[in-house]
Amino acid sequence: MRNLIPKRKFGQNFLTDEFVAERIISTAGQLKNKSILEIGGGSGNLTKHLLKAKPKKLLVIEIDKDYTEILNNILKSESIETKLVSKNVLNTDINSYFSEPPVVFGNLPYNISTKILSKLLTPQNGKTKWEKLLLMFQLEVAKRIVAMPNTKEYGRLSLFAQFYSHPTFEFQISKTSFFPVPKVESALVKFQQNYKYYRKCNGELFQNIIRQSFQGRRKMIKNTLKGSYNNISSFMELCNIYENSRPENMTLQQFCCLAKEIGKSMN
Repeated sequence: MRNLIPKRKFGQNFLTDEFVAERIISTAGQLKNKSILEIGGGSGNLTKHLLKAKPKKLLVIEIDKDYTEILNNILKSESIETKLVSKNVLNTDINSYFSEPPVVFGNLPYNISTKILSKLLTPQNGKTKWEKLLLMFQLEVAKRIVAMPNTKEYGRLSLFAQFYSHPTFEFQISKTSFFPVPKVESALVKFQQNYKYYRKCNGELFQNIIRQSFQGRRKMIKNTLKGSYNNISSFMELCNIYENSRPENMTLQQFCCLAKEIGKSMN
């Protein structure tokens, strides 16, 4: 492991703690005969544990071709269908490799973790592309994903993640569990299916509303949105949103209601 030279340009911090790897697999639940996608196989430390769970299929995406040989050696299996894809996950059509939604694992590079999450969570043709996600993030980002209203962490990322899924903060991971050791702690977040919101209102409109709203986090939402949506005060009243509400105080349900009511007025 120490002979490997992780590359900063790929944000490589390899998980080396065997106990943490086992705990991640345990958190996922039953994986036998499931289809699995691992994002960022790296040196294969988590990959080995995924194979032990006896899935039906294991696909590993790793952008760094220097790890092709080591990962291909790990992925040799007589009983499990395995494949290594040497591509950038952001430019990869995940659906094309699976006949069923996979369970997705990933130790995501800090610098593009939210971009990868956005790609995974955004439905394609009205359908989600995964069964569940188990992803490692910088601790601060993990807290933002699961944050509730009236907290400093709550914002666009919280609303986006909770609109398209049900995320739960599973456990914190020490920075000493990685090589090279990063400057910050990490955490595992599990995402499960949640059809409560995104199938009931326009996702694109919802995202536009929360993006504009949090451009003025401490401003009253009626002032932030009035330039884009006429009669915003009327829509707020329909959704039982107080006139002086600010985005950091509003619930996901209230934002979803706004998207529904504004969407009706556009039809």
